[in-house]
Amino acid sequence: MGLIPENVIDEVLTRADIESVVSRYVLLKRSGSNLWGLCPFHSEKTASFSVNPSKQIFHCFGCGKGGNSIKFIMEIEHLNYPEAIKHLAGIYGVDIPETGYSGDDIRKEEKDRVKDILKEAAKFYYRSFSDPDIGKPARDYAAKRGLSRQTLDNFGIGYSPISRTGLYDILKQKGYKDEEMLNSGIFKQSSKNNKPYDLFRGRIIFPIFDTYGAIIAFGGRALGDEKPKYINSPDSLVYNKQNHLYAMNFARKEQSRQLIVVEGYMDAIAMHAAGFKNTVAALGTSFTDSQLKLCARFADEVVFFFDADNAGQKAALRAIKMMMDYLKKLTGINIRIRIAKVPDGKDPDEYIKTNGADKFKDVVRNALYVEDYLLERAKSDNTDPETGILDRGRYQADICEYGSWMNDEIKMSRMAGVAAPLLGATQQAVMSQMQKYSQIEDRKLEQMNSRAVERDRIEDINNRNNDVDVNSDQTSYSPSESGYSAPEFRKVNDSATKEEIDLFAYALSLGSALNDKNKISSKDIIRPDDFSGDTLSELVKIFLNIFDGRKETLFAKMSDYFSKLTINGQPAEDIMLKAVDAADRSGDVNVKSDMYLALLFKVRTSIIDKEEERLINLRASSSPEDRKKIDQVLSNLAAYKLELRDKIGAL
Repeated sequence: MGLIPENVIDEVLTRADIESVVSRYVLLKRSGSNLWGLCPFHSEKTASFSVNPSKQIFHCFGCGKGGNSIKFIMEIEHLNYPEAIKHLAGIYGVDIPETGYSGDDIRKEEKDRVKDILKEAAKFYYRSFSDPDIGKPARDYAAKRGLSRQTLDNFGIGYSPISRTGLYDILKQKGYKDEEMLNSGIFKQSSKNNKPYDLFRGRIIFPIFDTYGAIIAFGGRALGDEKPKYINSPDSLVYNKQNHLYAMNFARKEQSRQLIVVEGYMDAIAMHAAGFKNTVAALGTSFTDSQLKLCARFADEVVFFFDADNAGQKAALRAIKMMMDYLKKLTGINIRIRIAKVPDGKDPDEYIKTNGADKFKDVVRNALYVEDYLLERAKSDNTDPETGILDRGRYQADICEYGSWMNDEIKMSRMAGVAAPLLGATQQAVMSQMQKYSQIEDRKLEQMNSRAVERDRIEDINNRNNDVDVNSDQTSYSPSESGYSAPEFRKVNDSATKEEIDLFAYALSLGSALNDKNKISSKDIIRPDDFSGDTLSELVKIFLNIFDGRKETLFAKMSDYFSKLTINGQPAEDIMLKAVDAADRSGDVNVKSDMYLALLFKVRTSIIDKEEERLINLRASSSPEDRKKIDQVLSNLAAYKLELRDKIGAL
């Protein structure tokens, strides 16, 4: 996409208050000046995830993730930087004019080409379906399934002919390259001639739209009993099946605060045709946490329909476990989950055709809340169908496990209360056992997660500073207006002294006060060459470039750059956050100014001491003419050092 102007990014960061943004996903509680909650990016029982409203940043002391509102949305919604800005801009009412050109445009062009290919493919499939001869098998199948012309048109249903190259030939004529076609995900590459051929040939085609109606993929169903029954587009430049739901583009327009989730395309289409236009379907995969989060954007309640067979019921338990784990973590998402059961083991499509839409409304209304569904499952799964005798051992194991999944103690307590009489135990005893199960599972998750977090942390550190130059040569010196110009170091490493870190921290903490000429003169503004290592030197360049005399979004903007660098082998945001917190505790701006100046003069004096030592050693082997030049530089350095000492004494 085009470059987003800096002033627009500033406005997004100003309007998208970090507390407001994070609270959409995480339940936060205030403790001191920060807000705390359970981290949404790794499993934990004790809150280590903090939000700092004054700095407009978040930081997890467990997994190390941190940054501003934009970075949070990038992580939680799996978006890139421009996408995250646009996401927040849409929520907080910021207009984004796109100007200029950036590297992201190259990727956008590739995505746009893929979307154009998918659009052309949809037209081809639709024409093929309507063709009197070619599309007859697909039209016969649609008639057998009771799909009306209006339904077919609404969902853009088409047909992919048996021909391997019909679509390929048309796209080739329109100027699309083989590589672009393969990137679209709807072609496979022939092992004989390496040319793309249609992935879906001989199948009825269901276009898959994103939430806002753009075609991003296809699903193809066999017309007979051939296997596999369904072929779905693989993940591509524009499609990740875990992040989308079939028919969500239609369902969101209903503005119903309830969503119905079914397992297949045909069930979703049949329910829309019967008037249940708030229905969506998973896309050839188990229901995912990203899909649950998508549902939560548009609904307060989700009603699930799972197939009645053994595989469908196992899928129901997997989905419930996933969702409960996710809701424990994303405590800010408040969504009710219910499980519906179609009588006689039918799927929704069959039931509606047999009994009508009004009867099906009762099925939706009678859907069980998740804890009630699990209570019923535990009992029915462990009761002998012939004798009616409950296997209490297996029932106890199941009900305690299911109870441990609950994301609040009230639901757990209810389940324990129902189960206790069947087990001949007290409610508290059952509740205690459920909590033990939960603790065991939490420990397993935390152990697995801690290893994953450490691996990610090491990988993250290794990936930072990729552009650092390993050369360590120093450049020459020349006097400045003060009589001294500190040395410039080429990119070497990420080392920094405590004084250098604290100096930069006080500059960040001062913010707008750094612009007060009555307290800090222009000579005493930090410079990149005040710092010996690459990282702080680079960060100070960035700081000076974006500093506009305001503090509102200063730290939030700098956090984007902290996340790309290390200081002394540790993530820069970890080091700087602690240092700035310490500087903030100084409180009074006059105290901060004095501390900043004292550190600045100390750092500059240290640089001069090292330079004097280097020049004295150099002087011993220099010619008389060069000695005179060196003596002049030494004299300038001594004068500047004396000036610094006078300033220190005046503080």
